[in-house]
Amino acid sequence: MNAILDPISASRLDAYLDQTEAALEQQDDAELDPELIQAGLKASMDSQRFRADTLGSVRRLFRLWLRAGDPAAASRVIEIDGHEALAALPAAERPDWELSLAFWRLEPLVAQRDDAALHAAQGAAFTVLASLPGALQYDKAWEYLEEQATQAGAHALSRRCLAARNALQQASPERTAYRAWDNALMAAREAQSFALEGQDQEAADAAARAIDCMAKAGADQDIDHNDWLRIGHALYTIVPGSIAGIVGQVRALIPASTVFFARRDIDVRIARLEAVALHHQGALDQALARLALGRTLITGDADDRYGAIMLDWLLEAGKHEDAARLAFESVFHERQVSAEHGTSSATRAVSEGLAGQPYWQLALAYAGMADDTVAVRGDESEAAHVRRHLALARAGGQAHPAIDAVEALFLIKSADDYHQALPLLETAARDLSLANSDVLVKLWVARIRVHGAQAALEMPFVPASSAGSCYNIGVTLGYQLDEHLPDGVTVPKEPLKALAARYYETGLARFEAFVMSGEGSARDGDAHTYSMLCNNLAIYYRRNKSDPAAALPLHHKGIAASAFSEHYQGVMSCHRASGSDAAMIDSADQLWHYSADHGYSRHDATDYIDDVAAALNRLGRDTDIAIWLQRLDEWWACVEQDERAGYEKTYVRALASVLYYLAHTQPDDAMLRLDAVLSRVRAAASPYTTRMAAHALRTAGQFERAQAMYAEALGHVKPGESWHETQRKAIVEGVAECKRLQRAAKPWWKVW
Repeated sequence: MNAILDPISASRLDAYLDQTEAALEQQDDAELDPELIQAGLKASMDSQRFRADTLGSVRRLFRLWLRAGDPAAASRVIEIDGHEALAALPAAERPDWELSLAFWRLEPLVAQRDDAALHAAQGAAFTVLASLPGALQYDKAWEYLEEQATQAGAHALSRRCLAARNALQQASPERTAYRAWDNALMAAREAQSFALEGQDQEAADAAARAIDCMAKAGADQDIDHNDWLRIGHALYTIVPGSIAGIVGQVRALIPASTVFFARRDIDVRIARLEAVALHHQGALDQALARLALGRTLITGDADDRYGAIMLDWLLEAGKHEDAARLAFESVFHERQVSAEHGTSSATRAVSEGLAGQPYWQLALAYAGMADDTVAVRGDESEAAHVRRHLALARAGGQAHPAIDAVEALFLIKSADDYHQALPLLETAARDLSLANSDVLVKLWVARIRVHGAQAALEMPFVPASSAGSCYNIGVTLGYQLDEHLPDGVTVPKEPLKALAARYYETGLARFEAFVMSGEGSARDGDAHTYSMLCNNLAIYYRRNKSDPAAALPLHHKGIAASAFSEHYQGVMSCHRASGSDAAMIDSADQLWHYSADHGYSRHDATDYIDDVAAALNRLGRDTDIAIWLQRLDEWWACVEQDERAGYEKTYVRALASVLYYLAHTQPDDAMLRLDAVLSRVRAAASPYTTRMAAHALRTAGQFERAQAMYAEALGHVKPGESWHETQRKAIVEGVAECKRLQRAAKPWWKVW
């Protein structure tokens, strides 16, 4: 038989699949035409014969056929190769894989759009899943099948899946505290299913059951305000009149300890629910009023979908000028989802001649420059597209700062022309709504390039459009400005850090004003961005202004809004800088536990554990030092082997220090550990590390060895360098103390 007709199988098939999947990934990354990719794959696969002999290769092969646009071939792989691979398995392994095959059969049928066959296959999958032993009837399988049935319009089957899933949940001891929630969620999904079928009364009855399950939940049931919000969003199109009662339940269940950003975050989510319910009831003006708060971007939002919803509602209300401004805002600030929606809305508005110029044209002009909306250009070049829409925007004859903003950014993007862009940026930035981080960073860069760094930093401060923009500007100015400047341009560091801090301070005020009033920009409500801003500003106060007292409350604010490990590190650093030993120890303990529980990729225990040991010694709490020695060991054990070289010297330094303090109460244990690492101490060649090892020997009463180690420490001192000279002084004092203790340890009669 011709070799080309032999089926590719086993390891050869695995290699083919690996190679083909890698090639497809490369083609996707290269953004090749999807139709060309599919055609090339189809031609390649049609020229081969395949036989998948394991269920893993069946899965990969049938999905590759789907990618090639041949669902019939994908089905054949499942039915022929899949059946044979299943039959070859031990009987005990077959049930779970039989379910996988039943689910896989659905995918080609979805691609073929054969509803009758798809519904039959879904029914068969239901039978397989229902027949499995209880341990294999996993919750996610029922959820998946229910979703597939809903998408296929098999609503009766969808409700059977809901009931089966609920029965599985009710039988699970692990879900005892969630019985009410599980019942409510099932009823809510049933309500949605009936509504999709047009059975309005059955939908309303199921919605009422869902609300009743929640409202009558016992004290042993885990129901909170978030659950009520979820139910509200699931039911507002079915029973919009019930949303007011649901909102009342949400507010009643907010914990009393919920303050500051967390409470305002809930207010935003409530406003969203109320807005969509009001809109569904036809109260458009009221819905728009509630969405003014609801469109605020909060932590957890993946995109600006509520901005897109507001744009639709403004157009629906005939408020075309407001809609035009919002469309431009969404596009200009490059907000996910709403930018694309603003672009398509602007295209329609221009074709229909709606009021709202120059914003519709400016939205289209800027969309042609932004990555996510560049498709609006079609085959037109960027320059031609942008210039055409800028000219149309200017057709009204009036100067407009938004025109200046778009033109300035285009000049910089297309020609790197900061000189011509600068006066336009200066004008645009006076309109607060335009002063986002992109405009203001380019304004400062233009000032530096045109006027020089020193003169630029003395020019007037320009506030930003939002708290989020203030944070981004602060980060860019403080850490990334070099990336925006030509080689050889230097900027004085301290004035630049001060400017970045001023943006942080402005952003802090904007964030906190929003929390207090609920009013502000759409980007004034992200608690995590606020927390990051607090951290950066606290670092500036602590490091650049040597003011830990000002930094400390910022770290606490950040923890309250959205905690992360750097804040706990900052709190500890503030207490250390303030000389508050007890507070430093407590905060170091919090840092250790938080990092262990939540992860901290930059956690460097050598930065503080030796200071904790010193503080414990000063407070007479030496018995706790062994705990911190163990933590240092645990941290070191978790450092990856390829990263250890970078930490070796600081680890040995911290270890020598901790052993010195441990030697005060546990000298034998300290010496046992020290002897094991003395070679690493010597390899570190550090006057400080060697001095601390000498201190440990001295404290343990090994005076001769200590003096020899002090001599080694002196050998590492570099004359003339200030830090090294402080080490020399400390070493000499250590030698003197060692000799004094040695003399004191001799019997009074032993004079030699």
